[in-house]
Amino acid sequence: MRAAAPAAQPDAYPPTAETGGVAARRYHARYGSVLPAIDPAAGSAPPAHRPGTPVLPLPFPPAYPSAPAGQGPSGGVECLGALLAALNGVTRVDWTGTGPSAGRAVPSGGGAYPGEVYAATAFGLCHYLPTAHALELLTGTDLRADLACSLALPPRERPELLLLISTRLEANLARYGPFGHRLQALDTGVLTGQALTLLEPAGAAPCAHALVADEESGRLLGLDPEAERVHAVVTAGPVGAIAPDAPLLRRRTARSGFEPAPVPLAAVLAVLDQAARPVPLDHTVPADLDLYVVANRVTGLAAGCHRRDPRSGHLVPVADGVGARRLFPPGGPGELAGFEAACAVVVTGDYDSGYPVYGDRWYRMLNLRAGVLGQRIGLAAARAGLGAGLRCDVDTRAADAALRAPRDRTTLLAALIGPERGAGTPAHQLLGPGGPR
Repeated sequence: MRAAAPAAQPDAYPPTAETGGVAARRYHARYGSVLPAIDPAAGSAPPAHRPGTPVLPLPFPPAYPSAPAGQGPSGGVECLGALLAALNGVTRVDWTGTGPSAGRAVPSGGGAYPGEVYAATAFGLCHYLPTAHALELLTGTDLRADLACSLALPPRERPELLLLISTRLEANLARYGPFGHRLQALDTGVLTGQALTLLEPAGAAPCAHALVADEESGRLLGLDPEAERVHAVVTAGPVGAIAPDAPLLRRRTARSGFEPAPVPLAAVLAVLDQAARPVPLDHTVPADLDLYVVANRVTGLAAGCHRRDPRSGHLVPVADGVGARRLFPPGGPGELAGFEAACAVVVTGDYDSGYPVYGDRWYRMLNLRAGVLGQRIGLAAARAGLGAGLRCDVDTRAADAALRAPRDRTTLLAALIGPERGAGTPAHQLLGPGGPR
């Protein structure tokens, strides 16, 4: 049965000692709105690995069958390998001035990639190793029912597949300080959005769960709670053929910058429509996210700030004379990228609305949802043949003032869009819908 979990009502998540969001409010006031002093020399924590654990190599490149959704394999190792490769695997090799590097299908703040992906299937519980494209078999026991019980609202039927997305808590704190916690929540959302993008066309009726009993799920995965915690779970019914389309695999960060050239309004509206689609979640959203466009060079749209009306999809003028460079600290890389880009799509949300319902957890939940929208914006831009760059180095207070956002709203994420300069970073694609290229 391919039934997704129903949406939670506000009282479905029982009040706890953290309800009210006191700790999260204190954290956000101190770290969440102020850009940190970044230490570029600090490294990232190494990826998770369990020495001595049996390793199952996966076929590479994975086969992406062309069978219609629902007619492919369901839960087999080959199907899982194809899913994980497009979810968080190495999909290309990029060449920069410093040499080749592995390119992933999803972006990550500062390239830290704090997220880890675990898969609970009929043949056991596995941890995915992206650079090796292999599975660490943690146990051959089927723990799907046990892990589903760690969800506040489990699916009515036992899920065929659970993807558990964890975060290595120290992954980027050495470089960004406590601000790294916000980046980790956004990264979790990007991975969650990628999973939903892959599973929905495969007929798996996925649902993203943010209300997870961290300690119980971590215990079943064998995690050290001081080092790594489960922040999201995606449940799915029987999985049909995984066949990612070309734009998903072509999506990458526009590291070479943008050509200062106009883009058509129709392309920007298509990006907004993709981002604004409903997200299958296990909880209600007390106040939905808002989308703004700060236009520099959009044909058919006046330069300045515009808010997307969620009911009509139309862009409503908010402020003239506001350019995307105003969203970033003066003299930084964000200001230059904001000047070059055709426009910025800004995601704003309301922290205060969710704290009385979900407590401190709401800070992570709201940024997770913003990360889902960021993933959709990048993918929609690739469909339009445009480059995109998700940026977290936004001057939040300046951005909120430029957007003239309501007092209960604040900027969560900015995505710059425009024609990527030249051919972009030279790259060799390792994966494609029809096999290697």
